[in-house]
Amino acid sequence: MFSSSVLSSAASGNRMPSLPVTLAFVAACGGDRDAWRQRWFVATGGRQSFTARARRSRRPADGPPCPAQLPQRPRGFAGRMVELAWLHSPGDTPIVINGPAGVGKTDLALYHAYERAAEMTDGQLYADLGEHQGPGDVLDGFLRALGVPADQLNGTPSHRAGLYRTLLAERRLLVLLDNVADERQVRPLLVESETSTTILVSRRRLLGLRDVRRLSLAPLSRADSVATIAAALAPSVRARPEDLDRLAALCGDLPLALDIALRRISLRPHAILRQLLDGWQQSGSALNWLCIGDLSMRETLRSAYLTLSHQARMLLHWLARTAEDDVRPLPAADDELADELIDAGLLDDNAHHGGLTLSPLVRIFALEAAGSTARELPLALPHAV
Repeated sequence: MFSSSVLSSAASGNRMPSLPVTLAFVAACGGDRDAWRQRWFVATGGRQSFTARARRSRRPADGPPCPAQLPQRPRGFAGRMVELAWLHSPGDTPIVINGPAGVGKTDLALYHAYERAAEMTDGQLYADLGEHQGPGDVLDGFLRALGVPADQLNGTPSHRAGLYRTLLAERRLLVLLDNVADERQVRPLLVESETSTTILVSRRRLLGLRDVRRLSLAPLSRADSVATIAAALAPSVRARPEDLDRLAALCGDLPLALDIALRRISLRPHAILRQLLDGWQQSGSALNWLCIGDLSMRETLRSAYLTLSHQARMLLHWLARTAEDDVRPLPAADDELADELIDAGLLDDNAHHGGLTLSPLVRIFALEAAGSTARELPLALPHAV
């Protein structure tokens, strides 16, 4: 958040507020963040668009290249004002964004990255580490993108990592590493720099990394979920306020689930939302209809589930068989298993209520994975089975 002195100075009209402060005012007033971002760039002598700025900031033919590797900017992004303000706070250490499956980690990281892109005049680097086993090929790809000649890529891994850190210390670069599986994948890629920023996105907290800033994401607030739905629905879709709340609840306030549901609704632009939701619920599990194209909440959860040990899976099944509103502490013997579930993005550590909680969709998936219903399975902790 911003201090009262910063907000007072911005509102005085005596000086141009920074982009993060401007966007915070816009969000508080319900304005269009993208439109005001463009106005800010024009007013400050910046760029009219990210693409135009990128063209002007490219190096001459004999200079180093200016990579622009970020994937497409997420459209319809809503909420996360506290998180965005935290991401904009000063710091020269890498940032880890972690949280449950489907909670919108990548979208938040990309949204923030595009907001920072204007000041990162030497470019942006991106890698999906879900496609790589180790940091070596990522490191080589980044060095090539930064204009390092091929004959300098033949050294040891330590040599190439040192060269990479030197370049990030000398230039203004933003690096986004997505789908990080563990610390070993990224440790050689971490740089403490006053000019460059590195952002790691992972379901895991990556607790083995020292000297990083961590941001743990939770599902959206119900108000932000409802606002996301209302903004995305076509005017021809008939929906009551209670229908919006019902859809948000069915999706567990998870951005990925909301995105899939809204895409499905867009296929029926003259639908009555209540009737759609009734039909989907009659079809059985919410996971049956939360899929479109290559997006599937069930497969997203399955990918996390498959990384678990057998005992952690047993604990997940046990937690799924508790009452929906039950939040309970676990015996100390299960602490490590709970940490495994949290790091897989399948369990929330609800510190405010003194226990552990599952999102509604994770609960449905866990009961499916257990192969039975809550009534048919005995209530017993995994270590006692």
